[in-house]
Amino acid sequence: MKNTITFLCLLFSISAIKAQNRTTIAFLPISYDEASINSNEARIVQETIVNGFVSSKRFTVVDREKLEEIEKEKSLQRTEAFMDSDNTVADGLGKGANFLVDGSIIAIRNSEIKKNKWTSSISVQIRMLDVSTGEILSTETVNSDFIPYSDDVKKVMKSYYSKDEFKRVEEREDRLEEPSTSSSEAFNIALMPLSDNIVKVTRSLFPMPAEIINWNKKKKDEFTFGAGHAAGVQIGQIMDVVKSSTVAIGEKDLQRNEIVGSAWVIRVDDQNFSVATLINNQKDIKKAIKKGEPISVLIR
Repeated sequence: MKNTITFLCLLFSISAIKAQNRTTIAFLPISYDEASINSNEARIVQETIVNGFVSSKRFTVVDREKLEEIEKEKSLQRTEAFMDSDNTVADGLGKGANFLVDGSIIAIRNSEIKKNKWTSSISVQIRMLDVSTGEILSTETVNSDFIPYSDDVKKVMKSYYSKDEFKRVEEREDRLEEPSTSSSEAFNIALMPLSDNIVKVTRSLFPMPAEIINWNKKKKDEFTFGAGHAAGVQIGQIMDVVKSSTVAIGEKDLQRNEIVGSAWVIRVDDQNFSVATLINNQKDIKKAIKKGEPISVLIR
């Protein structure tokens, strides 16, 4: 038996230094299996997913008036007159949106691995559909698996964080990897990496290119790039460093963006500018710059 929770509609916006390119999305009601998933846990997962999208800083939640319009439209569809028409809830949600997101909770598992030692896992599937064609453009499975920071990232963190800040990062990692003393505590812990992974997915679906404005003459690995608060850039965010080139295939010239390294955001100055530092492949990137090859960043 399926039960549904009304999911909040969101507006997606991507900002770039040269132009503003707004892409809107709306969420269809998220579904879950009532026989195996507790309704209260499903509600909390729903809120976590919404917060994950909002935390990406690329979305805004629609206002209460819009939500009421959607509820009225759903009520209208229960009438006989509307049942005879070709309209659907998706049509109402899709008005003004480029994409629809169809979400479902695949599983919530709370396991006692030994006495008073609990772990929890959460898995959600998200499908993105083109409103104009109904075509499924992307299907993503997002779970609560904890992904620790790489050694390269931790090395940079130690350079820029205070001892207390870095200690908090390590304590959080330890907490996410340790079993909990109860199922409810384990479930609440699993929500944290689920939220982190939702943010990563939202950014990877719509990566945003940004230009490197200049390089720091004293700190050779640091650079300023053309994106800030308006684009949702955050301290600690990891970006791809890419080298652009043109490749001829037959009669077509195609642009290729080759990932040559990674960078870590150390400061967000304002709406349009931020500062980052390279965290790997510094020598290869510097060689490419000396050769005059175009280097930029891809914000995910």
